[in-house]
Amino acid sequence: MHQRTFFMLLKATAHWRALDADAQRGVFDDALMTVFNGYPELRMSRFKAGAFHGRCSHVIVWELIAGADMWQYEAAVEALHAKPFFATPLFEIVDVIPGVEDDEDELPMVAFAV
Repeated sequence: MHQRTFFMLLKATAHWRALDADAQRGVFDDALMTVFNGYPELRMSRFKAGAFHGRCSHVIVWELIAGADMWQYEAAVEALHAKPFFATPLFEIVDVIPGVEDDEDELPMVAFAV
């Protein structure tokens, strides 16, 4: 079973940019605690991308432990919609790119018709 990963591209809003560094850190800490406490098989990591990318300012990487139910990802995102993270909004979702871990040794054999 492969680990499922979601790359969520976010764009910071003027509300986010108006916060000082401590307030910004507090918003992410609150989001991480929401995920950590409510969804034990889900991991969330964040990355700044604004200096390297024109469309998004941050990337959130969501990782579901192999075999975990997809509801944890969906419920965590909904929980963040009820918080300033998305509700104010501090961020707008630009795109979500789902993927599975690529491990050549575990890829199933596929027969191609010629």
